[in-house]
Amino acid sequence: MARATTMFFAFTGNPINEDTKLFELKDGYELWNLKKFTTDEFVGALKNKIAPINDNVLRNYKIEDNVQDLFGITEKQYEKCSWGLLIPNTLEEGGFSYAETLFLLNLYSPNFLYPVFHATDMGIMRQTHGKDPMIYFHNQNHSIFNNKNFVDFYKTLYEQSKYGSWHLDRIQSWNKEDWRLFVAAFLYSGLSDYENSKSSFGWQRESAEMATILEALFTAGDARNEEVMYRLRKRMAALLAWRFPDVEKDIKELYSARSAFVHGSFFEQIAKESPTAYNNIPTPDFDLLYTVNNEMRF
Repeated sequence: MARATTMFFAFTGNPINEDTKLFELKDGYELWNLKKFTTDEFVGALKNKIAPINDNVLRNYKIEDNVQDLFGITEKQYEKCSWGLLIPNTLEEGGFSYAETLFLLNLYSPNFLYPVFHATDMGIMRQTHGKDPMIYFHNQNHSIFNNKNFVDFYKTLYEQSKYGSWHLDRIQSWNKEDWRLFVAAFLYSGLSDYENSKSSFGWQRESAEMATILEALFTAGDARNEEVMYRLRKRMAALLAWRFPDVEKDIKELYSARSAFVHGSFFEQIAKESPTAYNNIPTPDFDLLYTVNNEMRF
């Protein structure tokens, strides 16, 4: 039996301030106002959109008590959700392309997203992130998805969603270009560890990882190793200066932070200054890290 390739993602966040239950974006892509559904109504509507693969999975929808496995949601868990996205096109593995699909959503969103659950033809599966989705309530912004531009973006990059996760059958035919893009996507997804969380002693690690991503995208195929930063800045500017006029300066500052971390001068500064000055540990340059992260996302 063919697996369904439609997937649903549910998020916390500010509720949609309209009475409409769902908004048809384009070509089967939909934004759902989950506050306008009861749990039973939602489960019924979900089954109509994504038919269960067989009767054995019917227990994977609404459950009465929290259980150890990750299938099903309780009334209380559903009440945490505000909105959701119905995505009709996921990779042909069907039903197991969660990471790949979320990778594209995170490329479109200026903040990393933390679904409360997702649903396939196997039913509803609750998500574990190591972070409580309720903490990031205000970052889960439904409004950026409520337009046809999102659908155009997703359909354009649909084939590239394969770089969002390692899959044995897929990678057996990959070439060097595929692996280069996979590494960049893998490291990009890992930047969620730093969002809204900075360590006084380790924040520059984020600058090092972003620099690695940019080198994978822009200089990994070069035969020359010298002047990497110069070529990287110029190539970034060629693509992005129309939107980010200061991109060359931003990348130069990023590499200064990266070099201070990689080569140890950052820690030498801490060792030199901390004993003689109260609370003088270097603080993160939040603006720089956010700006370069956004430039890199584009």
